[in-house]
Amino acid sequence: MAKPVFYDPRRARWKRLRRVFDVLGVSISLLIVFFAYTALRSESLPRLVLPVEKHKNHPLTEKEKEKDKKRLKGQRGAHRKSKLPGSQVALNGEEGIRA
Repeated sequence: MAKPVFYDPRRARWKRLRRVFDVLGVSISLLIVFFAYTALRSESLPRLVLPVEKHKNHPLTEKEKEKDKKRLKGQRGAHRKSKLPGSQVALNGEEGIRA
């Protein structure tokens, strides 16, 4: 039987790897602590310069309500020209049918 390629009876590689992993773990931990400290540190941020929104909503007056009722009374619908149901309208006619 051939000798294993990664045979290490003295575990010399593991000692070096363990040191590298320890240093890496400590440095990552310090980096996380540093980021947490800087994120939680209370620092005032500049305010956003946005335009003030003006809402133009207001209740309708009686005149506006009557005007709106008169305007809506004369309208049938936005897309239908006839009162026929969609199944009775001739296809490819003057009125298009929407699904």
